[in-house]
Amino acid sequence: MKEIERVALLLSEVNFILITGGANTRRVLRNVNRIAGALNYHCEVFYSFSAIILTVYNNTTGEKETIVKSIPHHGVNFNAISDISILSWRVLEKKLCIDAIERELAYIKKKPHYNMYFMWFFVSLAGGSLAYIFGGDHHNSYIEFGISFLATLTGLLGRRLLQLRKFNVFICWAWAAFVSVSVVNIFRTFGVEEYKNALAACVLWLIPGVPLINGFIDSLTGYIVSGVAKLFYAMLLIFMISIGFYLSLFVFGYELL
Repeated sequence: MKEIERVALLLSEVNFILITGGANTRRVLRNVNRIAGALNYHCEVFYSFSAIILTVYNNTTGEKETIVKSIPHHGVNFNAISDISILSWRVLEKKLCIDAIERELAYIKKKPHYNMYFMWFFVSLAGGSLAYIFGGDHHNSYIEFGISFLATLTGLLGRRLLQLRKFNVFICWAWAAFVSVSVVNIFRTFGVEEYKNALAACVLWLIPGVPLINGFIDSLTGYIVSGVAKLFYAMLLIFMISIGFYLSLFVFGYELL
């Protein structure tokens, strides 16, 4: 394989890891250009929501190579983003060769993601804590903490079951909201009176904060296509949350007014 082809594949993988990890477009391009410049290459990248088109130019010979890389999913992995950023500075400062960069990149890709059960516990703890905060210093806030904790944990489990069966991401979000709100509604039907703060807090873990923030950052920094796409994606997720929320209220006969 020609050197420029290896560089193009390398930079496309860097793009892939950063984008799927939740980095905004400006940060992705900054890291990619840092690595490319250290290897005596220049790159230009077009970013859409589901793919990138990357063209690499050799600064010495003028030779160029174009590659298209699909982005099948968008997640959150800040450890990978941090690792790539550190790697890009090491490439710049120590002038690492392509072989060394490829080894480092393979190591980053193989690193385990966040422990799922550890993450579930702390997300549920956050959901319960928000319900407690919403309730102020009232003694019943402890009850709402417990309800919201359980509702959040059950929603996480419900979403995971659909994800394992390869359901559409929007269906997963609606189902998770339905499950979380249904847990609160079950407590309500059994006579628990202090539940409204738990009802509000149990779906907050589903709010797509990373796409919303990145969408605004991309739009403000001139990457309109990817910015609008991320914002629209986030809005669709929020819409599906509201669908699941309302369906649960409807099924359990909750009076909205």
